[in-house]
Amino acid sequence: MDQKVVDTTKPLYIQIKEAILQQIKDKKLAPGDKLLSEAQFQKEFKVSRITVRKAIDELVTEGYVTRLQGKGSFVKRQNHDRQKTLSLTQVCQEQGKKLTSEVLSASKAAAPGNFADLFATDSLIEIQRMRKIDGVPIMLEKTFFPAAFDFLLAQDLTGSLYQILEDHQIEPDYKGLNQVAISQLTDEEAKLFNVQSGISVIHHTGTVYDAANQLVLASEELVRVDLPDLFKYYL
Repeated sequence: MDQKVVDTTKPLYIQIKEAILQQIKDKKLAPGDKLLSEAQFQKEFKVSRITVRKAIDELVTEGYVTRLQGKGSFVKRQNHDRQKTLSLTQVCQEQGKKLTSEVLSASKAAAPGNFADLFATDSLIEIQRMRKIDGVPIMLEKTFFPAAFDFLLAQDLTGSLYQILEDHQIEPDYKGLNQVAISQLTDEEAKLFNVQSGISVIHHTGTVYDAANQLVLASEELVRVDLPDLFKYYL
């Protein structure tokens, strides 16, 4: 099986992941097809088995691949497994809510540890905003973009970032890895929300890709869940 590396500047496990995704896109791998074994991938790419396993783990988490114990890994049907991405702007429009955004910071920054492997460079674009629904602070949002998206720093960031991307022919298409936890607001975070510190919030991290399987953004959000009548939050 011919393995084509999409971008050699990226971490090895992402190179393997994207090579598999490219084969799915090119229909060289169809739903139900079995992937190479971990040992075969290890030999093909000249990497450790841990690296191969990390690539496959992400494909399983993102819904491209399924594992059958004792049988191997198989391609899943993509039309039903990809989760389309909706911006918060779109979600609020569906719920008939007024969304505004206060830009807290926008600059070039170092890639945070939890997202460092996703980006090909050490630096990226970081935008931090407080999202308000009907005037109430509801979400503290940090969004990270590839360094090549520095055009964002010259834009009005109080509106939809998705719209800005689409204006530059970059189209967010589907969600990748999503992780959810419950955390407590620090004193600094609580001050931004104008609430008491220590209250529980949803801590959500996620990624969004375009139709060509290229990373568009990674995000980290703290979302209030104590106002269900004001806003319903969808992952």
